[in-house]
Amino acid sequence: MAQNNFDGSNIQSGFSVQTLFKVINDATVSAKTKLLEIKNRRSAISIGDMFEMQMLMNHLSQLSEMSTSVVAASNSAVASMARNVKG
Repeated sequence: MAQNNFDGSNIQSGFSVQTLFKVINDATVSAKTKLLEIKNRRSAISIGDMFEMQMLMNHLSQLSEMSTSVVAASNSAVASMARNVKG
């Protein structure tokens, strides 16, 4: 069993939001692709298409909200640390 050593040597000075941006971008591309598919059919939209579009947009909304929450929490943590540092 590996022991954890909390001596301060594993310091992280920031984090990358590129993964969050990629996930949201992929969900946006998926929704746009579905819209283009519906547009190119030039026929009446089916109930299945409407449900699928609703599901895609709901997923995009959830991902966007999650990303916003992660960045806001990080900002809040950094602001709290900055308040505690200044003397």
